[in-house]
Amino acid sequence: MMLAACAGMLTACGEKDSVDPFANAPEPPVPNIVPEAPTLKPKAMWIDAHANLSTLCTKKGVDDQLAKIKKYGFDLIYLDVKPGIGYALYQSDFIPELTEWGGVIAERDFDYLGYFLQKCETLGIGVVASASACGWGDINSKEGFVYDNLEKWGPKCQVRMEKNDPNNLVSMYNEKGKDGAMLDPADEEVAALIVRMYSEIVTKYSSYPAFKGISLDYLRYYNANDGYYGMSDANMAGYASYWGESVPKRDEIVTKSGGVGPKFAKWVEYRSAAVTSVLQRIRNAVKAIDADCEIHLWASADWASRYTVGQNWASKKYVPRAAAQYTDTYSRTGFADLLDVFVLGAYTEYLYKKENPSSVWTVENFCSTWNNFIMGDCKCYGSIALYNHDNAKTTTATLMSLRKTDGFMAFELSHSNNGNKWIALQEAFNTYEKSVAEQQQ
Repeated sequence: MMLAACAGMLTACGEKDSVDPFANAPEPPVPNIVPEAPTLKPKAMWIDAHANLSTLCTKKGVDDQLAKIKKYGFDLIYLDVKPGIGYALYQSDFIPELTEWGGVIAERDFDYLGYFLQKCETLGIGVVASASACGWGDINSKEGFVYDNLEKWGPKCQVRMEKNDPNNLVSMYNEKGKDGAMLDPADEEVAALIVRMYSEIVTKYSSYPAFKGISLDYLRYYNANDGYYGMSDANMAGYASYWGESVPKRDEIVTKSGGVGPKFAKWVEYRSAAVTSVLQRIRNAVKAIDADCEIHLWASADWASRYTVGQNWASKKYVPRAAAQYTDTYSRTGFADLLDVFVLGAYTEYLYKKENPSSVWTVENFCSTWNNFIMGDCKCYGSIALYNHDNAKTTTATLMSLRKTDGFMAFELSHSNNGNKWIALQEAFNTYEKSVAEQQQ
């Protein structure tokens, strides 16, 4: 009986202790959390120096074009201030001023970049100053920075093999029909020149409120359509130093029949590492001058083709599938983490995957897959070439970019003027902004 009584007491005590003292308490009020309102994404227009040289040679010309850019809804411009000829459209202490190109004379009595910055401040337009990193001369007219001092800079231009013949090397300054006399980024003096240029721009102009950053155009080797560039003696020695090996033979990289040699993948990584190294130096120098200065870079949206020009715009976390062009360590050359904004060049006439199902070359594909490569390391602005589309497709491609990336850039001002794309662009902006406003309600 005693044991039974104690057992009953223990049971009763256990039940009493297990009662939740807050069982009948009122529910706490649900906090009134207001979701963060979506912000509008940047809408940018690229302004090419060569194509708009005469249009923008006066303050009135600048005023008229900026008024149009503002009217149709843009809030950012990429302004080309050191194009591939190698002359400056800003007040440089060491680069000659661009006053003539291809017979077009554009003498100014004002600071081109400075005036744009002043005017854009009044209009509420941001400015990213773009400069060609490796382009320093016009190979067709043989004029520009390289040709002014050919003895010094000619030997530092990019070199390829003619018809894959290792005994027949061609330097870009002797060629025609290319984008420019491009210097080799693996050369130390070239790298120092590039860093000095961007540093000077930021030092002189970052105090302007409208100044947002710099864009690194043509920070790469030239296209491999008729032979890979980067075949100079200096690069062969650079390859040996990078890998701790003996100097390679050129036909160990690219065979005489144009095939992939046994050292091709290592050479691909070496060139990509050279480009990434220059970008790192630019970032270090620029951020030391102005920590808020954004670093932008445009490149073709087709990542898989960029090994041909030494541009690995992916994250270092992105490891490509095994292929003949990639080493096991190729991913260490990725440079997305060194950028604030990558501008995705979706320069294709095809909008939807169904239009070009056997290829990656559609605006839809590029705008949907970019973060597979960048992996959150930087922002990404979708970019289209206005000459690729009629008005209806321009509107659609612009909307795709705004909806699937972090911003938009139209290439470029002269194409919008000549093709009268302004209304098509504005329609896309209005549709996008209407959808953002609906989300905020």
